[in-house]
Amino acid sequence: MKLSDLETCRHDDLELNPEWSDSSHSRVFKMSAGRFATELLFRYAWIWLLSLSLFAVAGIVLGVTVDLRWLVAALLIICIVLPMVLGFLYYFYGLRKECFVNTVPHRLIVCEDGIACRLWIKETKEDSRQHMAGVSDKSEIRFRDEVFPFSKMARFIIGKDSAIVPLKKPASGFLWIPADSFADAGNLSLLLQKLDEKTEYA
Repeated sequence: MKLSDLETCRHDDLELNPEWSDSSHSRVFKMSAGRFATELLFRYAWIWLLSLSLFAVAGIVLGVTVDLRWLVAALLIICIVLPMVLGFLYYFYGLRKECFVNTVPHRLIVCEDGIACRLWIKETKEDSRQHMAGVSDKSEIRFRDEVFPFSKMARFIIGKDSAIVPLKKPASGFLWIPADSFADAGNLSLLLQKLDEKTEYA
């Protein structure tokens, strides 16, 4: 199956089970907010944060021992510059589809020419008659596909409990693949082998 064939190859009856997976489909999973923030910080902003932190610590030490103006400079870095850097990081990287897809419940679909993230978006449709009768609102799942060709991927990185697939510039995002994303560990091995064959070093 190719990425262009996703719409015609849906199996909604099976995909409505979040734990269902096979050799081409992972189970439904998502990245926690803390893990996502950590990945963004260490992937895109660690040098800036390290530099600013060192300046802030040096300013605090000099402010206590030499001159209070150094302490004011350190507080400016901590209270103004660091939040601005974090806001820049979130706006320019965290909100990209190449990054935020990891935080939405999704299923990976492995195709011949790439990987698709099928996002599970819950929609609540309020039925006025049911609402008046005290019945809870209906909740439906809407699917949305975000596709990533192998040509846009760099070599994956194996971590302690997951693999990270960096996306080449200008996207500068990543795909997070946890170790338990497939019910059968052999399917994950097949995916990583395919990534190793199809992707190139950045």
